[in-house]
Amino acid sequence: MEVKNLLELLHNTKNLSALDYAKCDSKLVNFLDLISVEEDFVQRIDLGIVYLKEITSEKSIVVDGLSRLLSLSLLLHAICECYKKTSDKNDKAIRTIRKKYLLNNTKTKLRLPKNMQNVYDKIIYGERLSGKEKENPMFVLLHNFWVDIKENRLQASHIFGMLEKITVTVVATEYVSPRDLYYSLNHNKRELNHILLIEDYLSKAEYKKIWNEIKEIYKNKTADIKLFFKDFFQNKFNYKEFNENMLYEYFVNYFETMSKYSKGQEILAKIKHSSELYLQLINVDIPDKDIRNGLIQLKFYDCEDTFAYLLSVYEDYDDGNLSQATFLEILSAVKEYLQNREKSQNDVSFNELIKYLNAFIAYK
Repeated sequence: MEVKNLLELLHNTKNLSALDYAKCDSKLVNFLDLISVEEDFVQRIDLGIVYLKEITSEKSIVVDGLSRLLSLSLLLHAICECYKKTSDKNDKAIRTIRKKYLLNNTKTKLRLPKNMQNVYDKIIYGERLSGKEKENPMFVLLHNFWVDIKENRLQASHIFGMLEKITVTVVATEYVSPRDLYYSLNHNKRELNHILLIEDYLSKAEYKKIWNEIKEIYKNKTADIKLFFKDFFQNKFNYKEFNENMLYEYFVNYFETMSKYSKGQEILAKIKHSSELYLQLINVDIPDKDIRNGLIQLKFYDCEDTFAYLLSVYEDYDDGNLSQATFLEILSAVKEYLQNREKSQNDVSFNELIKYLNAFIAYK
């Protein structure tokens, strides 16, 4: 753990790479807000902790703190843009700023997730952005910097005087999983890309093939994949309420619990098969005509909250542990429940119905 000036941190590392699943949202830092009338009395501005995993002496992975480093880079670029071609002295200073803080030879010093890198590179290299790209939080913040510097006639020396007071506490993470640390620090603060977190967890080659096949079942549509896992885990862990922002945690808990009894490939193969059954279920594409007709009847009602339970029933039927007749009786009971619920919101909850249905299956 070491206290460092944020500007020098950016200077001393040639390559600062973000995690693939990291996300910078609208909570970027407007450093110009830190300039106050009382700044002469402020010795240090503490911006908290930055977690880094050092790969080499010149390359580090940013586990947490990307928004602050990115915001600083955008401010430095805004200064360069505001003062370019104003004098030979300023042009020389701009070249120094870009070389020290923004560029590592021909590449940008900050290496961001794929969905962000293209926009960031266009900004730093002065390339034209599309209308959609100009809505990106990075460009919005950059524009705000431009406006503040121009309208308030801020001097570069004044801004750098403020930046020299900004410090962060740098914590090395050599013995901690960057993925798990990133998740624990952020899952209650912002929306995370849980699918990319799961992909990183399943980084072994033998897992990637099956995982990619699972994604392909849903044509790589993140919303559909998350919907499957919502009902899959709600059933496996008996969650009454599913927290979407804990999907990665649910997956890891399930995978590691099942790993005590099965190999990883076998677990993923079973998840893949369940995802295929789930797609058949929600698309009413089940081979058995009578069961298919029973499901069609449910579609006339608001039945989405029954899919998690119906998936478990379909899995039992597919495994040969449940007869067609019992499956049809369950569908009939669910239909009757949905009909009654439509008439009265005070009807028995679906969770209570599940207890009855489970007892019914056990009796059968």
